[in-house]
Amino acid sequence: MCLSSVYQKKEGENIFLCKNIAKVIPGKTETVVFDLMGQKTVLPGRILDIDLLENIILIEEEPA
Repeated sequence: MCLSSVYQKKEGENIFLCKNIAKVIPGKTETVVFDLMGQKTVLPGRILDIDLLENIILIEEEPA
């Protein structure tokens, strides 16, 4: 089973947001993720990159 961690690209750095992500629903202004236990988390921003070898999902917050 492959679970991923989510990071947010902010000011040139990747900030850790959550881990053990099993499902991702991308959107234009937000990304919805579900962890291994089914807990839903809504993250502001869109998916920038998904690295399946490193199990990393990188999102970029939309500018206000």
